[in-house]
Amino acid sequence: MLELENEIFLEMVHNIQETYGYVPEREINQLAEKFDQPRAKIYGAIKFYSMFYTEPTGKYVIRICDSLSCHLNDSHDLLLAVENFLGLKNGETSPDQLFTLEVVECLGHCGEGPVMMVNDKMYTELSKGRALEILKECQ
Repeated sequence: MLELENEIFLEMVHNIQETYGYVPEREINQLAEKFDQPRAKIYGAIKFYSMFYTEPTGKYVIRICDSLSCHLNDSHDLLLAVENFLGLKNGETSPDQLFTLEVVECLGHCGEGPVMMVNDKMYTELSKGRALEILKECQ
């Protein structure tokens, strides 16, 4: 059985994603051969981790926290503004591959909500206007 903690496996998946921006089907097939596991088990292990993708993502991955504390600080209104601006719903990527939008459960800044992360950069205590300014800078 493939262990999710297998450092070699995780390192390989991470390297594949760095190369392609996601883990393509052909790479899943090669991992299945290398680890002598069914494709479904490889796919399941990859999907277990939210930072790995099996479909192409945008240049900018936008994550909006909707944990209870962010929700109480109007993250839903922030999400609606971002969805309208980008023309995307949760899990979608723009046709030009510029943006991917994700709603996540927690970004670890519970006392500073609402929170949005663009790639690896965190933005806290956001207003709808500031969030849209940040996204405009990405264009």
